[in-house]
Amino acid sequence: MKTLVIAGTYEQAQLWIKNDLAKRSALGETTLSQSEYIVVHNPDQIKGMRDPHGVFIATWRERKDIFEILNMLLLTMREPTKRNIIQDLLVQHIIETTE
Repeated sequence: MKTLVIAGTYEQAQLWIKNDLAKRSALGETTLSQSEYIVVHNPDQIKGMRDPHGVFIATWRERKDIFEILNMLLLTMREPTKRNIIQDLLVQHIIETTE
């Protein structure tokens, strides 16, 4: 399963991927590739996925499209724990942007 990387900037995402690959390599993993990751540029990339796996890193909260990304993730989540996490992030975002 590919890992979604949701970051504030493309550079932050690339740095995280580079560090994650290095960490996994140090742990002895041998089949490593940047193709295992999807840097999320827009919410449409998430359409059609089912229970995606990923990380939020660095300044992800500052993205102009984070509301749409969280909504799209919420629509794709079937697993209750993941769904609850995304729902909590979405509610937190709404509260922060309406204060």
